[in-house]
Amino acid sequence: SYVNVDTTSKPGLNRARKMGLVPSGLVDLIITSEVSHAAEYLFDESHKGHILALFRHPVDRLVSKFFYLREATWDPQYR
Repeated sequence: SYVNVDTTSKPGLNRARKMGLVPSGLVDLIITSEVSHAAEYLFDESHKGHILALFRHPVDRLVSKFFYLREATWDPQYR
């Protein structure tokens, strides 16, 4: 089974709250970049969540951005 909810945006998280997504027990994992909004609106004292954050190494990010911006003439940050 699946649940069709967009958790990538605040309106989608608000819809998930109205649907009772967390209390329903239908999901084990919610992926979102709106972590503070999800924490505030989806979870409560009886339905607590856990967070896992993944970050790239800062030097790796810088090198990647350097090579990207060398070629990305369409990007406003280009040169």
